Amino acid sequence: MFLFRIVFWLGLAVLLLPTEENQQARLYETASATVERIASFCDRNPKTCAAGAEFWSTFVKKAEFGARVAADLITSRGQRSEGMAQTSPPRPSGAASEPRPTSAPRNTLTRDDLGPPRAPPPRAGA
Repeated sequence: MFLFRIVFWLGLAVLLLPTEENQQARLYETASATVERIASFCDRNPKTCAAGAEFWSTFVKKAEFGARVAADLITSRGQRSEGMAQTSPPRPSGAASEPRPTSAPRNTLTRDDLGPPRAPPPRAGA
């Protein structure tokens, strides 16, 4: 299916090319000028290129972090499903190890804590 799409778009591009020599020469000149303008963009707009480079480096850092988080989540889920112990995430250097709080005991209410029994709500139409 992918091959058919490529053939279709390439065929469409070939059909749209001009057949007259004057039009072909003009198209070639326009394409050459466009490539030249794209290639010299940073020479003409250094501030814009610097801002774009900074944005791109920030984007790459964020993408690498996201990929690392996703890979860690996938691998830790696989370890947990196989019954292996899950490792704790790395702590920043200099961080003191804090004891984990213990969970409060459950089901400690007595009958007196629950209060008097409640009467069922009256039925409609009674």
